[in-house]
Amino acid sequence: MTTRHCAGFVGIWVRAAPGSAFLVHRGSHWCLAGLRRHVGQSATHLRSRFRLAAFAMNVSTDGGGLYDERDGEGESGMFEDAREAAVRGVSTAVPLSADANVNRSKVKDKYVSVFKVFVHKTEPSFSSPWQMKRQRSSTGSAFAISGQRLLTNAHVVAYASQVLVRRHGEAKRYIARIIAVAHDSDLALLHVEDPAFWAKGIQPLELKDDAPHLQDSVTVIGYPSGGENLSITAGVVSRVDVWNYAHSGCRMLCIQIDAAINSGNSGGPALNKDLECVGIAFQSRTHADNIGYIVPVPIIKRFLRDIEQFGGDNYQGVVTLGIVYQKMENEQLRKYTGLAAVKEEDLPEGISARGVYVCYVDPLKTDTEYFHPGDVILAMDSMDIDMDGTVKFREMERVDMLYALTEKLMGDEIRVVLLRDREVIERTFKLSKVLTLVPIVQYDVKPRYLIYAGCVFTPLSCDYLRAEYGTKYMEKANTSLLAALLENFREFPDQEIVLMSQVLAHESNVGYEFRKQILQSVNGNPIRNLAHLGKFLDETKDDFISFEFNFGVRACFEKETSDACLPEILKENNISSARFLEET
Repeated sequence: MTTRHCAGFVGIWVRAAPGSAFLVHRGSHWCLAGLRRHVGQSATHLRSRFRLAAFAMNVSTDGGGLYDERDGEGESGMFEDAREAAVRGVSTAVPLSADANVNRSKVKDKYVSVFKVFVHKTEPSFSSPWQMKRQRSSTGSAFAISGQRLLTNAHVVAYASQVLVRRHGEAKRYIARIIAVAHDSDLALLHVEDPAFWAKGIQPLELKDDAPHLQDSVTVIGYPSGGENLSITAGVVSRVDVWNYAHSGCRMLCIQIDAAINSGNSGGPALNKDLECVGIAFQSRTHADNIGYIVPVPIIKRFLRDIEQFGGDNYQGVVTLGIVYQKMENEQLRKYTGLAAVKEEDLPEGISARGVYVCYVDPLKTDTEYFHPGDVILAMDSMDIDMDGTVKFREMERVDMLYALTEKLMGDEIRVVLLRDREVIERTFKLSKVLTLVPIVQYDVKPRYLIYAGCVFTPLSCDYLRAEYGTKYMEKANTSLLAALLENFREFPDQEIVLMSQVLAHESNVGYEFRKQILQSVNGNPIRNLAHLGKFLDETKDDFISFEFNFGVRACFEKETSDACLPEILKENNISSARFLEET
């Protein structure tokens, strides 16, 4: 298990066991637990390896550095001291030098296109969903692209109440509006409406056509912690791979560089020697020198094409396969499936008798021609898949087969070559997203809830588990909740797990002190989701309400009495509304 920091948030990544043959592509997520974010745990305490590079702080009143509280059972922690962070930022920075092969005067011309971003954000409490946490402040970076737009990271502006931007060398801050967000790709677009902001010769940065190559020079520009002025670090591309994005847990193309990326760099551009933008800084590895990560231009351009086609308010997101697949490195498995017996003449040109084994398919994929359990995927869009689940990326480079989806949009088609029932076939599928039963990560949404007779119902999500159990919820949470997380495909589109998270004590619910119970049915009627529960309670004419949970646990209430006591329960707990079912 490793941890990642994200704009002052710390994230947990639960890896598959060493040597595991199973790879899960579920909602673009590599692992079932996904990458999580968590507020308020110190880097030292969590022994974190990764952090997203946007600086977030709350000045404590006790004079002891920076801190933030978490909802949950006594979980709180200290951010690392600002001075320590500043020292680390200085110690890991690589000064711009002749070795970086960058013309200093030309780089200086790009300063005016990079901005400091100031954000005030207010996050909800998933353990007490009628409440909001206190407002926090954070900073990041952004840069100008075409169309008078500013590109930054989604984690910089997540849950933002206000966004301000400041030009290089100026004191005035301008109000910015968020026009599009892609949390899966950790990207966001801003726009400043004040004409004075654009009246001073801001030149948009040019986006390079493709990902940089190994050993290409890169220069990262931004506003990291440790000072107020612009910072420049330089290095080279050290790795190109498909990797997990800490903000979302999605597995996509990612560029590793050895230029320092520190807290506050998030959203800053990475330029090549021709001063073209090759990516955007978004995360770095702590407890390691000079290892940073940038979102490459192909991911950025896919985001821009998505919002151009569907609109900034209707971003569709990263498409997925909706399958669980397994490597086929074992010769006996290849013999069992018939792969070992496939001859070259049975295959399309350029495709070899190698691939991965399909273990499970999303039940919502109703197309009978779609992947079947037992299929062997040999190729996608003419990319030959090897038995370890990788495809050729460039000369002498291989990456995860999910690279084939890098530039795909919702509704795009993908051509696949399959071995099905020992016969090689070709099929074309339309791509979409997987609706996970338990949301892996959510941003810019308020948690939904319903209170009845003091019982608090809410959809089960990883955000809730993290709020209740901390970042190690995979170790601490109830087994029934984890079982729901592991079986994370929906059986019908609007399915969700409704959880009775707690009981607000009142004389009408004495004896029902249990919590964290999964709701199965009400008065014998299976419950599809939280909205369905609310509709049933509103429309039922039954005298009693009987909630049935796992293992036959039951809570029964007389409807007339429960309806009468609800206002008193809400008043005692200072809750303004008994339910919040949907965003209005």
